[in-house]
Formats: sequence, structure tokens, C-alpha cells
Amino acid sequence: MEVRRSLVVNSTPLETRIALLENGQVCELFIERSSHVSQVGDVYKGRVAKLLQGMQSAFVAIGGPKDGFLYLDEPEAHRLGEEELAEEEDQETALELASLPVSLPPVKEGEDVLVQVVKDPISTKGPRLSRHISFPGRFLVFMPGVEHVGISRKITDSGERERLRQLIKSHAQPGEGFIVRTAAIGEMDEDLVSDVTFLRELWAEVQVRSCQSFSPSLVWQDSRLLQKVLRDLFREEVASFWVDRQDTYEEVVDFVTRLHPEWVSRVKHFTSDLPIFDAFGIEKEVEQARHPKVFLKQGGSLVINQTEALVSVDVNTGKFVGKKDLEETVYLTNLEAIPEVVRQLRLRNLGGIIVIDFIDMMEAAHREAVMNRLQEELRRDRNHARALEISDFGLVEMTRKRTGPSLDRILTTPCPHCEGSGRRLSPETALLSMYREIARLGEKLRGGTLRITMHPEFRQALLPETRDGVHQMARAFGAQIAWIDRSEGPVQAVSFEVLR
Repeated sequence: MEVRRSLVVNSTPLETRIALLENGQVCELFIERSSHVSQVGDVYKGRVAKLLQGMQSAFVAIGGPKDGFLYLDEPEAHRLGEEELAEEEDQETALELASLPVSLPPVKEGEDVLVQVVKDPISTKGPRLSRHISFPGRFLVFMPGVEHVGISRKITDSGERERLRQLIKSHAQPGEGFIVRTAAIGEMDEDLVSDVTFLRELWAEVQVRSCQSFSPSLVWQDSRLLQKVLRDLFREEVASFWVDRQDTYEEVVDFVTRLHPEWVSRVKHFTSDLPIFDAFGIEKEVEQARHPKVFLKQGGSLVINQTEALVSVDVNTGKFVGKKDLEETVYLTNLEAIPEVVRQLRLRNLGGIIVIDFIDMMEAAHREAVMNRLQEELRRDRNHARALEISDFGLVEMTRKRTGPSLDRILTTPCPHCEGSGRRLSPETALLSMYREIARLGEKLRGGTLRITMHPEFRQALLPETRDGVHQMARAFGAQIAWIDRSEGPVQAVSFEVLR
């Protein structure tokens, strides 16, 4: 089925949000706030703060609140140009790049090192760094120090692939590597060569800045969100690019006019009084993406939970009862769930280890069909993803490349009362805990007044026997009870003090 893509930009002085729609549905959401700009792609002159020889890694100070983490042997060092290569580099090319001999000198504590951010800070972890620097251009990704020319797998015409490969090889110098991006299809030789020259000069400028800078300091800053999206996502298959703010619209038109004037008509200025994300149904999708449960059209559902270790996706039949038998109902539910599972992973920007709990299927042909459909949907994902076969328990283990925090981590903060668990103590548990504390005081209560403070809702939820038990214990120690209502703070909080 042909996929119709469009981009929708909601821009304010404080925040820029860009949604990628496929056939009218939100599949990816990019957010950049003035208070927190992504560091991915930025190059720093850092200082090695600490070596961890047992882990073949180091912490590098780059001037932020948290030191960056650097693998010294960098097993994925050649998966460079993070956003572009995640989309366009097939596994064979990745393996080919990873096998290329690239020697890096050892590092010592206290010495300076040039590094690039490949993952933003997540939770308590600092940014992930690499010593393999790469620079994405409009048509190419430049990789100094890697002698290799790769071609995007989305360029399928053999003649075009060969033309591009030979052109870039003829202009590449020793110690230079390039990946030819999809945007290079059909472009004139002089434009591609101009990209080579631009990226080479950019690298030379970064080297000069590095020599002139003290550590830790920012040496080169990658393009901001709007420019990255224009560079990486505004392609031939994008039918429209909607922008709500006048100055942002003019910026996009100027960019497109210089590079692809024939695409200017696709840039649309949204002038309605209705907020642009409301008009396209995006705001509602963003709100729903904060909740764990997702309903499927036929009555089934997904339950998505993100933890520190992994992401779990549970597929349920829900209200869908099918028409033939249980096996067919399960099979059809699993099939229907797959596109939505992949869309939710992209929309919520979930990565790392992911476990999908499909409903158990007895027939091998059904399991094979489900896996084929999953692999097909994952090909739409710009982030590199790999899935293993369905296990005997109906589980699919997969990994998905993660370069920054998930949507949930961007939009929310842990509840200070339940500390992110999503649960709180029951009234009985809280009061019985207090009961045990009172019992420990024992004779110290004699002659005093025990003042118990709690929320009115909490007090009303107490069972009579629990309340009577507290009174009986207080009387046994010769103390009085005073119940105090408190409407502020967490409902489950219970406190007590002894007054003389």
C-alpha cells in the first residue's frame, strides 16, 4: 500500500513540535524546547574525567551537568550519521562498515579528546559519546577517518547506484568516507561534489576550532530541529509541509527554494484560528500516547509499559470475538496489532530492549505470517530495529535504536507521592504501619494525647475495626486519641505526634 506522508509544524518562541504523518496518522513526533535543545550530533572538545578499564569505557567531561559516557572500543562506532543511517543503512552495509580498520589512539585520564554526542542524556545517564565523528549533509554523510563509500539501500536503480558510487569515489580523498543519502537520487554531479567540498571544509573548520579551544567546550553545533527535519525528512515522498507561524513558514520556503524550488508548492501556510495540531488531530494522539492502553479498531487492545530495563507490549483480544474459531481470532488480532505496535514505538520513541507478548498461536503458518508482517512494518521505521523469531511462549524479543528520551519522559515527570510507581499505600496499610509505630512507643504514651493527622478521604476509608484497634491500644497505654483532618498534600500520608 502506498504511504502518503506529510509534515506538520507547530512553532512558538518556547517550543517547536513537528509531526510526521503517514496516511493521516501521526507516526513520529519531534519536540525541541528553548529550555532543552538536543545535543545529538554536537561535537565537543572534552576531557577524560575517569577511565573504567574493566568496562573498556570512560567518562568524559564536556561542560554539562553530567559527564558523557564513551566506549573506548566502540563496537557500533561505524553506525554513524545516526538519524540517516538508522533509516537507510541495511545490515550488510552496517557489517561492512563495522569491519573496516579504523585505529584510534588510547586515551588517558586528564587528556583532551574530540567527541560527538550520539545519544542525549536519559534519566540519570549522561550523554553517550563517540570518537568517530560524522557530519550529515544534504546528499551525503561524511565520515573522516573511514575510507568507505556506501549507498543508501533506498536507491534501488543499479545504474544510479553505480553512478553515485563512482562519482563520490573519484572525489574522496584518503582517509575520507561517505554514505550517499536517498536525497542524492537524480541530483547533478556538481551539486554532489559541492556537498563533498562543503563537508570537507566543515571538518577542517572543526579541527581548527578544536585546536584553538580549551576543554571542555562546544566545538561545533549541529542544525536545530527544523533544519534537521528539512534536511533529513523532506523528501520526494512528502506531499505537504504545513507550518503555522509566519516567520517559520518563510524560513522553510527560503530553504526549499535554494535546494528544491520545484517543491515550494508543497510548503503550506496554515492560517486558521484553530491550532494546527488540533486541526490535524495530532494533539489528541499526543495525549493518548501518554497512556499505557491503546485500543484497536476491531476491539482488541495493546498495553504498553516502559521500565528502566525494557519496554513490554501486551496484545489482547479484548472485545474482538472473531467469526470462525479461537485460532483465527487470535491470528487476526495479532495481525491487526502489528502496524499499531510499530506506530506506537515510533510515536512514543521507545527503544532499547522491547518484548512483544503476542497471543499464543498454535499454527506455524500463522506465526510465520505474523513475523513477516512485523518485519515489513519495521522497514518503515527510520530507527534501526531487529526482531527475533516468536518464542514458544508467544514472545518476540527485539531491539530498537534509541538516541534520546521517550515521549513520555519528555512530557511527564514522576509523581512525587508515589515516586513514579503509579500506586500508593492503601488506607489499611498506612494506618497499620502507624499502629506498629505507636506500639513501639509503649509506656512513653502514658498520660499523653496521641494526635493523628490524615486526609478526610483517607479517614473515611478506614474500616471500623482498624479504627477501634487504635483506640484500644491507646487506652491500654493510658493515652487519649485526637483525630485531625488535613486536606493538603498526598491523600495517603498519615502522621502522628504525642502531646503532653
